[in-house]
Amino acid sequence: MIWVNCCYKERYTSVKNNLVKYHNVLEVSPYELLLTMTGYELIFIEIENSQSNGFKLLRIIKQRYPLVKIVIVYHDLDSELAIVALRAGAEDILVASANRQKIDSCLSRLHTHKEEIVIGDDISQRERSILPALSIIDNDISAPLREEELAKACDFSATYFSRLFHTTMGVTLKQYIIQKRLDLACGLLSADHEKIASVATSAGFKDVSYFSRVFKKHIGCSPGKFRSNNYKES
Repeated sequence: MIWVNCCYKERYTSVKNNLVKYHNVLEVSPYELLLTMTGYELIFIEIENSQSNGFKLLRIIKQRYPLVKIVIVYHDLDSELAIVALRAGAEDILVASANRQKIDSCLSRLHTHKEEIVIGDDISQRERSILPALSIIDNDISAPLREEELAKACDFSATYFSRLFHTTMGVTLKQYIIQKRLDLACGLLSADHEKIASVATSAGFKDVSYFSRVFKKHIGCSPGKFRSNNYKES
């Protein structure tokens, strides 16, 4: 795990303290980060609010390394923060005062972090070949994402692309898209007051009933309960 502070000054951050206590965390400057990245990191970017320069760093990272997982840790919540963060490519957002339970929930939602794994400086040809599809998904997760179009972006047939994606990512394309959309929905529910129907639409679910069923299946509770629990813990 990597921690990057993009605030103008040092502030007490419960998230950082908990991560340092229970995980292996390396704190670096934005400049050091871009020089040393391999493309498979889990990065926490600490910011003040939606006007932070941290979002510029986030966009640069995502452009260079689409597979990197990034969590925005914010101090001051405003109406634009969740949308700015998630549209810029963040996988999740956490309030700086979040307790250990909320941090663990965030790590569980990411699903991909294994501290023990060691990966070379370069990605495999197999992973490189599906990057166009991953970029399309990350950049427009709320759009209709059709397998045929994603396969075409990678110059593969739909059948071959489907098998390659599953082998490379460890999940099917459908499972991957659903998880990305749920990550976005969790962020919106945590940091905004939009109606659940609006959250479902913003996250790419056309039907709010389907969204609620999928959310409960994967997250373990309804969207409404997730939101209320989140505000109780904040």
